[in-house]
Amino acid sequence: MTDESLLPGLHALRAARGRAVTFLGTRGNRWRIPYPELWNSALRFAGGLRARGLRPGDPLLVVLADPQEAIVAILGAMAAGCPPVPVYPPAELGGVPAALESLRHIARRSRARHLVAMPMLLPFLAPTRLETHRFSRLLDAPPAAPERPGAGDTAFLQFTSGSTAAPKGVIVTHGGLAANISMIRAACRMDEDSVVVTWLPVYHDMGLIGTVLNAISRANELVVMPPLLFVRSPRLWLEAMSRARGTHTAAPNFAYGLCARRVPDVAGLDLSSMRSFICGAEPIVPETLERFAAHFAPAGLDARALAPAYGLAEATLAVTFTPHLRGLRCDEDVEPRVPSCGVALDGVEVRVADSHGEALPERAVGEVEVRGPTVTPGYVHDPDATRDTFRAGWLRTGDLGYLYRSELHLCGRSKDVLIVHGRNYYAHDLEASAGQVKGVRRGGVVAFASVGADRERVVLVAESRTPQDEARIERDVRSALHRAFRLVPDEVRVVPPGTIPKTSSGKLKRDATRDLYERRALGAPRGALETWGAVLRAGLGQITRRRDDTPPPRST
Repeated sequence: MTDESLLPGLHALRAARGRAVTFLGTRGNRWRIPYPELWNSALRFAGGLRARGLRPGDPLLVVLADPQEAIVAILGAMAAGCPPVPVYPPAELGGVPAALESLRHIARRSRARHLVAMPMLLPFLAPTRLETHRFSRLLDAPPAAPERPGAGDTAFLQFTSGSTAAPKGVIVTHGGLAANISMIRAACRMDEDSVVVTWLPVYHDMGLIGTVLNAISRANELVVMPPLLFVRSPRLWLEAMSRARGTHTAAPNFAYGLCARRVPDVAGLDLSSMRSFICGAEPIVPETLERFAAHFAPAGLDARALAPAYGLAEATLAVTFTPHLRGLRCDEDVEPRVPSCGVALDGVEVRVADSHGEALPERAVGEVEVRGPTVTPGYVHDPDATRDTFRAGWLRTGDLGYLYRSELHLCGRSKDVLIVHGRNYYAHDLEASAGQVKGVRRGGVVAFASVGADRERVVLVAESRTPQDEARIERDVRSALHRAFRLVPDEVRVVPPGTIPKTSSGKLKRDATRDLYERRALGAPRGALETWGAVLRAGLGQITRRRDDTPPPRST
């Protein structure tokens, strides 16, 4: 692999004998795709794109739920020089029209005219007026020779999650991608014998870059399972590590909590081979990781393997990383405890600045800023957003934090600070405290400020597990916030599971929740959700029907 592109390393997969990607199906079945076969499929996909008139520089929307198809399509589009734009059909929508509008927005911003999608989605995509292609038909072409891009050429477009604003298309360059993957591998001590196990969605940067491309670009053994399979049975993720003698994985904070709660019996699990459990993509709750480490210690888990990290799409992916086998560390001098997200990756600079762009000393909270070779040149076809995001050569992340002993500690996002009687409260801290209340659905709390008659009102929306406990949950949430912060919220709204809107990557959408609250539409019917749910189930069924140890059939 060169510093300019992953493609030379990917093309070398033709000779990667004995190494493969193992895909897990939804009924315990599995199949291995040797790397030469995987890369040949990607080159045939590239040939299919060229046969249909796509030329280098033409973006391709990729809307595929099947991990294997998504991986082949993304690799093939990169080989053809057509920047892939990964998009995923979200599991929770405000109806099919909302999904189509999001797709239209991404198509307009990226100026994409072509889309590859799973067959059952095609009837829903007609209104987008995009030229749609079936995955299987794009494979019906001779393999194409891969392009030879330069470091500054676009590898793919990663649209931001849209948790605080309309999604923006981050330009990920070939040079930035290759550099960030090299940094990640060095930080977590990956080598040729490493085995990566992942359930993360391929459309999301943490899954695509941190696990899939990381492993494939060096022909490491890779085990991939569908995200819905993990949510349904988190034990299977851990069993995959045991069976494959996994060494590296990554997941958001909620996944570690889910495992600790829903895998009560650790018998039969062997996690002693694991060297790195990366935790990122959402706020890190120390208690969650501590419970995970303690619960699975009898299965051989080394607590030092837990590796909190920080990153964002605008920096390709990773920015800071916990030193190898150091484990979780918190700043114990503040309450609640603030976890460290580690030190800056080699070659990346991190600072904390005030509103005027002046660097702040240690332990002073300000906006986290980043610069280095992995930082994006900007947002695609959006010069205004690009200009607003950079200041004197530094990427403004919008995240609040502080440096202590050269390690980054995050406090929240600049837009998520609630000011009450002159005191600052971070939405994440309020949410984490409310999330500890019995009956509150973990990962289902949003705190925000809503404009009232004479001042901003503090509102918490909490999803409950048991609707009949709403009054008790509301009372307990108020008590918890008063004990922890001496804060009395103006309103605590307890709602059913699935009410709070989320991004396609599972992040809570505070702005959207506030908008629904202020329009008195929070908890309103979701329109055509059942129709979209049927589509998702049909897509999942495709993965289910595969037989053990056989390649999946082509879709038609």
